[in-house]
Amino acid sequence: MKKIKFLMLSIGFLFVIAACNDNSKSDTWSKEQEAKWKKGCMQLMQENNIPNGEAESTCDCIFKKTSEKYTPEEAAKITEEEEEKLWQACDYQF
Repeated sequence: MKKIKFLMLSIGFLFVIAACNDNSKSDTWSKEQEAKWKKGCMQLMQENNIPNGEAESTCDCIFKKTSEKYTPEEAAKITEEEEEKLWQACDYQF
């Protein structure tokens, strides 16, 4: 009986997690699009003299937030204000 309860709770937990990610658009990004986006981000960070470790973690965070909220096509059209919010959500200060 305990195994059944555990199994039911586990399945329920998986459904909750799946429902929380239901609105994510991250599956619309190809590996090539992700790599191109991160390369551009890293170039921007290098131009601003951000150390590599910090730059990488910031770019990873911003990509995660961007890809969850926007498709690649939508991301290419976001406003400067929207982009700034994404950066700030990853604790990057302008």
